[in-house]
Amino acid sequence: MRTRGRLALLTTAGLMAGSMVLAGCGDQEAAPAKKPVCTTTPTPTVAIPASYIHVNVLNASDTQGLAGQVGTALSWRGFQVISTASDPQDDNRPTPTYAEIRYGAGGYQMALTLATQVEHATLYDDSRTNPSIDLVLGPSFQLAALPPPAAKSVTVNVYNTTARPGLATTVGKELRARGFKTDRVGNDPLGSFNPELIAIVRYGAKGEPAARRVALSVEGAKLVLDGRTDSSVDLVLDYRFSGLVPAAQATAPPVPKPSRTCS
Repeated sequence: MRTRGRLALLTTAGLMAGSMVLAGCGDQEAAPAKKPVCTTTPTPTVAIPASYIHVNVLNASDTQGLAGQVGTALSWRGFQVISTASDPQDDNRPTPTYAEIRYGAGGYQMALTLATQVEHATLYDDSRTNPSIDLVLGPSFQLAALPPPAAKSVTVNVYNTTARPGLATTVGKELRARGFKTDRVGNDPLGSFNPELIAIVRYGAKGEPAARRVALSVEGAKLVLDGRTDSSVDLVLDYRFSGLVPAAQATAPPVPKPSRTCS
């Protein structure tokens, strides 16, 4: 049996938390063979909180900084990220096209839980004896999309770039009637001028799901990622803006379940 020869060292607290989870998993009878395990959809049968799952994020792609980006995103999703690094590649196992999740004894349900956050992941039992999980990122890696949060969980700044006085105030009231929270309302502090656009939704990486929720209310809005570190969203009203879509139409399509493939 080939293994990576690399077992993560958890903190004492992390080991205790992981051990508590393992004691309650009861998945030994379902332990898979020690080879890649592939099914249509990840379906953990034991509910394990993300905060109990300790993950090493390893980059096997050529995209610099990908492990750090994914590690940050997983932390926002509640997982305990132990480390981010390049994949050591110290055996002859092929690089995954999308992602590989490596785990050891008692870690099958935790690996399945992590797989719900990743598109097209394969699972691999590498016989480790600690409760850590490795997420190996391939060149086509992609996190599964999160559904947009409810409007009541989204804080949006509403900014006007047009010559129409009071536009931001009016739209802010309409958004509050739909359940959104508004913070700053007025002229765009960046002084943007976009005569060919309807609206811009500005957001940081942490606020991507919230940005998609805001964009559902403005047909034709352009999403723009900026460097903010919180989950706030700016709705910038541009010259072609004519109004919000009807509330009944501002609904999100179902988010497809992530799948796993052997490739």
